[in-house]
Amino acid sequence: MRRDLKLVREVIAYDDVVDGLFDKVKDALVRLIHEDVDNGEFAIDLLMIAKYFERIGDHATNIAEWAQFSIEGHHPNFQEEKE
Repeated sequence: MRRDLKLVREVIAYDDVVDGLFDKVKDALVRLIHEDVDNGEFAIDLLMIAKYFERIGDHATNIAEWAQFSIEGHHPNFQEEKE
Protein backbone atom coordinates (compact mmCIF):
# COMPACT_ATOMS: atom_id res chain seq x y z
CA MET A 1 0.00 0.00 0.00
CA ARG A 2 2.88 2.38 0.76
CA ARG A 3 4.82 1.43 -2.39
CA ASP A 4 7.96 1.11 -0.26
CA LEU A 5 10.54 -0.49 -2.56
CA LYS A 6 13.17 -0.56 0.20
CA LEU A 7 10.86 -2.63 2.43
CA VAL A 8 9.99 -4.91 -0.49
CA ARG A 9 13.66 -5.64 -1.09
CA GLU A 10 14.27 -6.26 2.62
CA VAL A 11 11.46 -8.84 2.72
CA ILE A 12 12.83 -10.60 -0.36
CA ALA A 13 16.37 -10.66 1.04
CA TYR A 14 15.22 -11.91 4.44
CA ASP A 15 13.83 -15.10 2.87
CA ASP A 16 17.37 -16.50 2.81
CA VAL A 17 17.63 -15.89 6.56
CA VAL A 18 14.36 -17.73 7.18
CA ASP A 19 15.50 -20.64 4.99
CA GLY A 20 18.78 -20.82 6.90
CA LEU A 21 16.97 -20.88 10.23
CA PHE A 22 14.77 -23.72 9.01
CA ASP A 23 17.86 -25.71 8.05
CA LYS A 24 19.36 -25.13 11.52
CA VAL A 25 16.16 -26.28 13.24
CA LYS A 26 15.97 -29.35 11.00
CA ASP A 27 19.58 -30.30 11.77
CA ALA A 28 19.01 -29.84 15.51
CA LEU A 29 15.92 -32.03 15.40
CA VAL A 30 17.73 -34.76 13.52
CA ARG A 31 20.36 -34.74 16.26
CA LEU A 32 17.62 -34.84 18.90
CA ILE A 33 16.09 -37.94 17.34
CA HIS A 34 19.51 -39.52 16.93
CA GLU A 35 20.24 -39.01 20.63
CA ASP A 36 16.95 -40.59 21.71
CA VAL A 37 14.38 -42.08 19.35
CA ASP A 38 11.70 -41.45 21.96
CA ASN A 39 12.01 -37.76 20.97
CA GLY A 40 10.81 -38.63 17.47
CA GLU A 41 7.17 -37.56 17.67
CA PHE A 42 8.05 -34.33 19.48
CA ALA A 43 10.76 -33.56 16.94
CA ILE A 44 8.43 -34.20 14.01
CA ASP A 45 5.85 -31.82 15.49
CA LEU A 46 8.51 -29.13 15.86
CA LEU A 47 9.75 -29.77 12.33
CA MET A 48 6.23 -29.26 10.99
CA ILE A 49 5.95 -25.96 12.86
CA ALA A 50 9.33 -24.83 11.52
CA LYS A 51 8.27 -25.78 8.00
CA TYR A 52 5.05 -23.77 8.33
CA PHE A 53 7.10 -20.71 9.35
CA GLU A 54 9.42 -21.28 6.39
CA ARG A 55 6.41 -21.44 4.05
CA ILE A 56 5.00 -18.24 5.55
CA GLY A 57 8.34 -16.65 4.65
CA ASP A 58 7.99 -17.95 1.09
CA HIS A 59 4.50 -16.48 0.84
CA ALA A 60 5.71 -13.12 2.19
CA THR A 61 8.45 -13.17 -0.45
CA ASN A 62 5.93 -13.88 -3.20
CA ILE A 63 3.78 -10.97 -2.04
CA ALA A 64 6.85 -8.72 -1.93
CA GLU A 65 7.83 -9.75 -5.46
CA TRP A 66 4.38 -8.85 -6.75
CA ALA A 67 4.56 -5.57 -4.82
CA GLN A 68 7.84 -4.92 -6.62
CA PHE A 69 6.06 -5.63 -9.88
CA SER A 70 3.34 -3.10 -9.01
CA ILE A 71 6.00 -0.45 -8.30
CA GLU A 72 8.57 -1.11 -11.04
CA GLY A 73 6.54 -2.87 -13.69
CA HIS A 74 8.58 -6.07 -13.75
CA HIS A 75 8.62 -9.24 -11.68
CA PRO A 76 12.02 -10.46 -10.45
CA ASN A 77 11.29 -14.04 -11.54
CA PHE A 78 10.25 -13.20 -15.10
CA GLN A 79 12.64 -11.83 -17.68
CA GLU A 80 11.29 -9.50 -20.30
CA GLU A 81 11.82 -10.62 -23.87
CA LYS A 82 14.19 -8.31 -25.72
CA GLU A 83 13.40 -7.48 -29.30
